[in-house]
Amino acid sequence: MITFVALKQNSKLETRKLTIGVLFLLFPFLFSSCRLFYPNLLFKTDKFYQFTPPDTTVNTSEYVLKAGDIIEVQILSNNGYQLVDVIGQALYYSPVIYSIRNEGFSILPLLDSVYLAGYTISGAENLLSQRYSFYFVNPYVKIRVTNRRCTVFSGQGAGTPVQLDNENMSLIEVLGLAGGVPDSKTYKIKLIRGDLRNPQVYLIDLSTIEGMRKANLTVEANDIIYLEPAMSFNDINNQILPFISLFTTAALVITTIRGFKQ
Repeated sequence: MITFVALKQNSKLETRKLTIGVLFLLFPFLFSSCRLFYPNLLFKTDKFYQFTPPDTTVNTSEYVLKAGDIIEVQILSNNGYQLVDVIGQALYYSPVIYSIRNEGFSILPLLDSVYLAGYTISGAENLLSQRYSFYFVNPYVKIRVTNRRCTVFSGQGAGTPVQLDNENMSLIEVLGLAGGVPDSKTYKIKLIRGDLRNPQVYLIDLSTIEGMRKANLTVEANDIIYLEPAMSFNDINNQILPFISLFTTAALVITTIRGFKQ
C-alpha cells in the first residue's frame, strides 16, 4: 500500500514537472505576444514619447528648389498670351524634364548651366524669364517640381507616394489622394518630418472635428504619414488561433502522458 502511494506521488510529481516544462517553453511566445498580434506595425513609440505639438498656422512659404529636384520647364512667348512653346515651336506643350545637379546647376536649352538651387519656384521663373529675354520677346516661364512628394503608409497594403502638385497641401488632401483611411486608427495618425535620425513626429487625431482643427497641418516634401492599422475581428481571430492550437496540443500531450503514467 505504501509503495502504491509513493508511486502515485512520484507520478503526480513528474506530471507537475512536465506541465511546468511545457509552460516554460510557451512563456517566450506569451512574452512576445504583442509582436505576434501586431507584426506589421511601423514607427512604434514608447508610452512616454514626447510628440511634436501640431502647429495650426498654415505654412505660406514657397517651396525652395534644391539639388536632386526634377523640374518641368515650360517656356512660352509674349508673356504666355500666344501659348506657343518657343523651344519646340508648337501650339501645344510637350513637357521637358530637367534635373538640378548636386552642384545646384541645371542644364537648360540655350542657357547652358543655370544655378537654381536655393531659389523659390517663382524666383526661378523670374530668373529664367530674364535670361530668355535675350532670345525671345517677353518670355513666360512656368516651372513645376515633379519629384516633390510624400509617402503614406496605410493600415493595409504598400506605401503610397503622393505628388505634392500644389503649394500648402493639407493632411486631409493628401490622405484623400492616397485613398482615405481604410482599416486604420484615425485617432492615431503619425506624421514624421525632417532628418530621420532625429525627426519631428506629430501625433494626429482625425476622429473628431476638434482633432482635425488642431491638426490643420501643411504637408511638406518627404514627409512620412503613417496610419496605424486597426485590428478587426477576423484579424484578432487569425492571430489567436495559433495560440489556441498551441495550448490544445500542450494539454493533449500532458493528458496522454498522464494516461501512460496511471
